[in-house]
Amino acid sequence: MESLDTLSQGDEGVQAIGFVEYFEQFFDVIDDDGPWPWREWTCFTPEEVRAVDAVQQILLEASAATPRLSAEKEFASSGWPSRIQPSAIAAMDLMRARGRFREDIEEDEPSLPG
Repeated sequence: MESLDTLSQGDEGVQAIGFVEYFEQFFDVIDDDGPWPWREWTCFTPEEVRAVDAVQQILLEASAATPRLSAEKEFASSGWPSRIQPSAIAAMDLMRARGRFREDIEEDEPSLPG
């Protein structure tokens, strides 16, 4: 959810954490090149999987379209953060509605507010 929060901020998210971390924060959890079984994780509902998958697809497109960019300002001016933002907001809204899992204990259902 932290990476979706950053992505949902558009240009401000890029400026806050930097061009490289903007992508890496998401791809540290969700696969970029190799298939990870994240779609099977029980912490995601099927709707959340679809929403996160949509974010993943647009991030992969952005990454492929901007391989030579390295500066936050340059990436922001490409328009990609604004195109990514609606998908990230939709995924965040869906996840916030259900809430958050605690990180200190295992839970079957989220117990923290989104």
